[in-house]
Amino acid sequence: MARWGKRRWISISLPPRSKGWKARTFRSPVKLWPGGTVSRPAVFRSKPSKPIRKGGKKKFVIIFLVLFVLLSVQTFSYIEKNLRPPLMHVAKMRVKQVATQAINKAITERVAERTDLEQLIEWKTDGSGKVSGFMLNYAEHIRITSETVDTVQSALKAVHEVPERIPIGQAFDSAIIASFGPRVPVRFEPLGAAKVELKTRQQATGINMVLVEVYIRVMAEVSIIIPFDTEPELVESEIPVSYLLVVGDVPMYYYDNKGNPVGSSAANAPAISLPLEPGKTGVTVKPGAGEGERSGNEEAPAVPEPSHTEEDSGSAAP
Repeated sequence: MARWGKRRWISISLPPRSKGWKARTFRSPVKLWPGGTVSRPAVFRSKPSKPIRKGGKKKFVIIFLVLFVLLSVQTFSYIEKNLRPPLMHVAKMRVKQVATQAINKAITERVAERTDLEQLIEWKTDGSGKVSGFMLNYAEHIRITSETVDTVQSALKAVHEVPERIPIGQAFDSAIIASFGPRVPVRFEPLGAAKVELKTRQQATGINMVLVEVYIRVMAEVSIIIPFDTEPELVESEIPVSYLLVVGDVPMYYYDNKGNPVGSSAANAPAISLPLEPGKTGVTVKPGAGEGERSGNEEAPAVPEPSHTEEDSGSAAP
């Protein structure tokens, strides 16, 4: 040990090589002695590093775009198959509501206020001055119809410019998420001219009065437009214009719901029979009546069929 300890150690380090080669040294220099060999490699050479290619970023962008397109196609396909029918149903209800409100408001403000009811209906009377019938004035009828068509067309064009937005949560038919989600724009366009009809209907109100209602029936076809779909829809609305009550003579007698005559001449009214249900008799039974009296609601007794024996059949034969 003393022999080797007296020798002098030499510290060496190699300089780095030319560009492109990387020389690495150990933290502590390699010690050599005269005539000795290196116990471990002091320096090793590595291959030159490759330059970073700029095309890697482009590949990432392309892959991202492809994945985004695929996900978008799948999302659109899901929406079209599952959300389109309920969303269109909600859109139809909303469009009908908006269009009906616009039509009713426009007709009430422009048409109903300008209509002269005395000129609209012409009453017919008999020789004694009693009302025997009525008919609509044709000239006033045409004027109201033409004004209503123009009013409806302008009202629909004014409303369709303001798009309605429906939360997509309403398409899932759930009260919890009905107001959540993005709002889907809904628009509608009028298709063709609106159809307007001026009609009347009568309703009996008592034994000698008739209520005559004059109303306007509007039918307009619109095209409902939502994302990914469009569908035509017919909007109908009835707006009453006037009510007229016609009072006639009181009849001498009439029949109530039970078929009994009522009135000043009820004694002279002919007897009538109410229709019977199948399998029922027309005889009524009073409370506490005997077996001989039957009720009209009781089924008729079945009549037994005559039985034939062999003797009867033999005697009946010639």
